[in-house]
Amino acid sequence: MVHIATSALLAPDRTARPFSEGINPTGHSVLIVRDDGKSNHLLDVLCDFFGIGVEHVSSEEFLGPLLRESRPMAVIADVEGGGQDGFHVMMTVAAHDPALPVLLLTSGDPALLGAVDAVREIWGLSHVTAMTDADGMGVMVDFLCQAARDTGMTRMMRI
Repeated sequence: MVHIATSALLAPDRTARPFSEGINPTGHSVLIVRDDGKSNHLLDVLCDFFGIGVEHVSSEEFLGPLLRESRPMAVIADVEGGGQDGFHVMMTVAAHDPALPVLLLTSGDPALLGAVDAVREIWGLSHVTAMTDADGMGVMVDFLCQAARDTGMTRMMRI
């Protein structure tokens, strides 16, 4: 990520602040709940390209306090995670903010996809996306762009 300390951004109140403070303000990061680090690098590169901060947490950590503390714009998790599978993540997000976008990484098993839809409906989650390995990066890019726009990252637009 490029940090230009001499440049400035105008805040909404028209006061100048260092450019680097505007890169990843609170709410412009993604919380990734994973124990398997094999695709974390790809997520890191993609988020870095978009200027989105990334916070990695283990599925063994308590997610509720982390959501309140970091206030992410989205959560990404495995459906079949270790300590907190995707369903536990969905329930925790629902208790925190049912409108918070969640991307679940799945194997494409129809039974799991049906369960994701059921849990989403039961817990009143409005923005849950299930991505299979076959979907490619397009689903993830679209998810990140939508989440960024929903949180006011105006530099994000679809192409």
